[in-house]
Amino acid sequence: GGFLAKDWNDGSPVGMLARKSFDMHEQVAKELNLPSYRRLKCMGVAVDGTGSKPGGAKLKDLEWTDLGVQGARLMGDETTIAQVNPKELVDAMWSFAERKGSTFRKGIVERLEYAGGDGSRAKRVTGVVIDGAIVPAESVVMSMGPWGSVLQQAMDCTMLGVKYHSVLMRTGRVLNEAVFFSGLGDPEVYPRNDGHTYVTGFPDPPRVVSEVPDEVEVREEMCTRLVDTMKKVSSEMDGAEIALKQSCYLPFTKDSVPCMGIVPKHSNVYVATGHGCWGVMNSLASGLAMSELIIDGEATSVDLSPFDPERFA
Repeated sequence: GGFLAKDWNDGSPVGMLARKSFDMHEQVAKELNLPSYRRLKCMGVAVDGTGSKPGGAKLKDLEWTDLGVQGARLMGDETTIAQVNPKELVDAMWSFAERKGSTFRKGIVERLEYAGGDGSRAKRVTGVVIDGAIVPAESVVMSMGPWGSVLQQAMDCTMLGVKYHSVLMRTGRVLNEAVFFSGLGDPEVYPRNDGHTYVTGFPDPPRVVSEVPDEVEVREEMCTRLVDTMKKVSSEMDGAEIALKQSCYLPFTKDSVPCMGIVPKHSNVYVATGHGCWGVMNSLASGLAMSELIIDGEATSVDLSPFDPERFA
């Protein structure tokens, strides 16, 4: 959804990574001219599902949530909360990389190709097998989200995916308040500055992912549940247009901490995965730190030790 929170991970292994990345998002948005980036506030709202409109005192700090409200609290304001459209960010980042000489190849990654050796030294990869053909490589970064079969060839790190559904609703005006609900299954809502409102929630249990990219099933009943829930918390959402229905997997390691660094017992293979629901949020600082590690041999912008792949060796 592109929701960004500066301090929500403070005190956790990703706290400093999140703070660095939050600041980088504003910088990158300016440099790449991303219209979707903005600051906004976020409310936590408790609802009972009755659909009744409470007294004005309960609604005085809320922009668009007006049904079944039991209470509300501020979770962050424009100093700590921001937003960006993930597709816009990715497309702009890729255009920038392409202008610098990067190329894109789409295919099924089958395995790593290793150089011969006696096993006494760190393994060296010479390429990656994609659709049956070896693509030579000086270094390999494995960053494939919940699809971890190739990763397991190099290290004992089983990736899990948590499937979320989401819908884009359009109410006819730009909303400026993200809401995390308590009750009715705890959905999350991130309005965008193009008039669309991103609604998500009701995750499936974690599992090893068998569905393949571009073919992830979108279950109609889950999207309907999201829409129906919005109608129970906002009279404005009752007549909203449903612009898009979709689903995706969030990638998690078994300990729910990202895995980033050089793969154990390898000299030129790296991993960066397992960011869970904060993937977009922490992407920029993760990318910067990994580039420093690969090019300079050490990450200096962010301490990568909390994410050391050695814990899965």
